[in-house]
Amino acid sequence: MNKFEQMINDKLMPLSEKIANNKIMGSLMEGFIRTSPITLGIAFITIIGNFPIPAWTNWLTEIGLMQHVTAITNGATGVLTLYVIYSLAMAYAKRLNTHERNAAIVSLAFFIMIIPQTITTASMQDGQLVETTINALKLDYLGGQGLFIGMIVALVVTKLYAVLSEKNITFKLPDSVPPMVSQSLSPVFVVSIIFTLAFVVRVIFSFTPSGDIINFFIQMINAPLNSMIASPISIIIIMGLLAILWFFGIHNAVLQGPLGVISLTMVTGNIAAYQAGAELPYLLPSVIYGGMMASGFMGLVIASMFKAKSAKFKQLAKLSFIPSLFNITEPIMFGMPIILNPMFFVPQCLSQIVCGFVTWGLVTTILPVNINPYMSLLPWTTPIFIKMPLTGGINYTILMIICFAITFIMWYPFLKVADRREFEIENSHEQ
Repeated sequence: MNKFEQMINDKLMPLSEKIANNKIMGSLMEGFIRTSPITLGIAFITIIGNFPIPAWTNWLTEIGLMQHVTAITNGATGVLTLYVIYSLAMAYAKRLNTHERNAAIVSLAFFIMIIPQTITTASMQDGQLVETTINALKLDYLGGQGLFIGMIVALVVTKLYAVLSEKNITFKLPDSVPPMVSQSLSPVFVVSIIFTLAFVVRVIFSFTPSGDIINFFIQMINAPLNSMIASPISIIIIMGLLAILWFFGIHNAVLQGPLGVISLTMVTGNIAAYQAGAELPYLLPSVIYGGMMASGFMGLVIASMFKAKSAKFKQLAKLSFIPSLFNITEPIMFGMPIILNPMFFVPQCLSQIVCGFVTWGLVTTILPVNINPYMSLLPWTTPIFIKMPLTGGINYTILMIICFAITFIMWYPFLKVADRREFEIENSHEQ
């Protein structure tokens, strides 16, 4: 283990530091870290509002509180892309020595301009279903589905703003004009050029079958996966791809189409067979899916951070541990950050894939598992260490522990090296 940690320290740490010193990568890391208070701040309300007891959530709905829980959640994670754009643009503008607030607000406006701004709804009128188009912004595009495009917009628009500003394409206002007014009005030509680009982008993508840039991106990723059926290899491919895309800042919501179709097929097919007393048609892919979900459980990994040397890792462990138990991993993904951090590429992208193949091998040889498919209907916040034992009994529990162990072993050396580096940085700042 010591030799492996030394290899990580010698090979990955210099690469990580080099990337962190890069203006774009450094801005990405800072931008995500600065949004972590939002994901951490919402965790408590999200857990309470979606506590995995149906009677509790039904009661909240009956007394009218669930709609407010949803509103608070949407106000944070539902529009997370907007916060990331603003934070990332601010961080990048600072490194480019250009006006930070102007770059951030222009980046936000650019993103809103290029995404769909209408929603089609249906209502009954005179006994007939009538479709109506209304002006509205869809939360999906402001949340996970728009995150990657939002990152690109923040970087490109900020860079363009900095380049054009350096060319002095600005209004020259008298010195008597207050600085706040001058800073707001002087870049009007620069902003006009940037917004013209937004118009061009919007028009170009309107001629594609997708109709807009967000759906074009989603369909481009989903297209190769849409024809997949529920099988062990398709589960491993999609879940592995989710982990890889999440590392690059592409939220899991982008793949909700193919994953949703496959998971719904497995759930409904297994429940129907279970009711009829027949063999479950999707037993193996369902078990593999559960094993890979267990590998994504970061509670044990975060627990190791309580013994960390650096103050950052210790505090992050305290703040992220409870949310991670309820499958809320955004605080650790943004707070570490894990996204676009080369130090964590291997464990983030490979741990689920390894657990998928290990689960497949064990279940088909020495550790057969039978499941109760009704347990798949439990709320998404149900802790894995509760859901898997209820779903598959002792063998599934053993499988869960094995996946926990694999996850911990794959993450621990990388966390240890990263923690040592953070500790050294903190000591140097104190000195």
